[in-house]
Amino acid sequence: MKKLFRILVTLLVAISLVACSNGGNGGNGGNTGAEKTKVVMWNSLTDHDAEVTQEIIDAFNASQEKWEVEQVAGLDNKTISAKVYEAVTNGTGPNLVWLFPNTATEYVGDGLALDFGKYLTDADFKDRVPQVIYDVCTDYVDGQLHAIAGTQTGPIMFYNGALLEKYGLEIPQTWEELLTACKTVVDGEKAEGKDIIGFGPDSIDTLGIIALHQLGLHFIDGNNTANEWTDQKFVDWLNWWKEAEDQGYFKIKDPEGYHSGPFGNVQYFCYMGSNAGLGYITPQGFDIVCGPVPQMGNGIEYTESTLRALVGFTSEDEAANEGAAQFAAFFVKPENFLNFVKTYNANSPYLDINETQEYKDYQAANIANAALGLMSNYASVRKAAVGGTAAQDSLVRALENIIINGADAVETLTAEQAVANAALSGN
Repeated sequence: MKKLFRILVTLLVAISLVACSNGGNGGNGGNTGAEKTKVVMWNSLTDHDAEVTQEIIDAFNASQEKWEVEQVAGLDNKTISAKVYEAVTNGTGPNLVWLFPNTATEYVGDGLALDFGKYLTDADFKDRVPQVIYDVCTDYVDGQLHAIAGTQTGPIMFYNGALLEKYGLEIPQTWEELLTACKTVVDGEKAEGKDIIGFGPDSIDTLGIIALHQLGLHFIDGNNTANEWTDQKFVDWLNWWKEAEDQGYFKIKDPEGYHSGPFGNVQYFCYMGSNAGLGYITPQGFDIVCGPVPQMGNGIEYTESTLRALVGFTSEDEAANEGAAQFAAFFVKPENFLNFVKTYNANSPYLDINETQEYKDYQAANIANAALGLMSNYASVRKAAVGGTAAQDSLVRALENIIINGADAVETLTAEQAVANAALSGN
């Protein structure tokens, strides 16, 4: 079933990209007569997440006669932002994308970011979320509503419970404790002829940004620069990581991209990934144990909080703009969005959903969300900035070159810092 779904998604992507290239944003240029206006939504969702999204789309399409929403699912999560930017700025992009509120920051200045507030009432969104969530979704130079909040997630640690028990280990609270635990497990398992890696992160940029902030530094500082990347504290931490990687205890990048599969197959003792990843793990002979992200021994407590959202893009077809907004409102209605949140294994930012018994029961039984809740007092949303995506890409390149390719940390960080600063300055 999953293989068939992936094939269908691939075909849908190909068909939709052709349609987009022939009709401007969303491919809406050819509507005539009673034909519905097409609204195209791009996302990186796969398997059950894309399936439940399609169910909501089908319900919306059947509920009215004006719009037809089409999903383009399964885009590469690591490259979707760049693909969206290229397509939207070329006039061939989607009407909606499932990404992050700060995604809209790159489009506001050019008038390409859709203002949902033009079409929706306060009851559709503003009155349903805490003020802090609404502030994030309107945190742009024009103060308009350019994002409709979706799921709240964040990185947590996934551990092999059988190995924790076998070696009498507690859940590590610091990076040093994590390395010590990985050494114990890896050395012990290898002594028994079993090949295993200690730890790996799903997201390299998340790892780097968390480390910077825990060290008292910033990914993007108050002057909107990446100048703190070359601080000696961060250089030392990266060299510490590289030594652990060279010894086989850490692995910053797995060939599969995500660690859920290899972790379930006992190729890793533990990994750091989104709490939403719980549903993608199939543990082979062990129970999953979840814990908080490790902290620096004498640093600042910090972890990232990820708010995904529907972000819209303006089209020359006003009907498509309205349709994108109306679908976004439909998507987050309690009767639709609660099922999506549960399938996605995330937290909901919607007050009316969170008050339901069904949501409370779901949360009470969710070990990944419980681990995320342990860090709620010091979790922070990534700073929104024009050029932020390019800066993120620069940081990832720096970490990969230092840790995987053995490049000099200071020279590499300095070079990528310059690239990031150019993007952050608008050059």
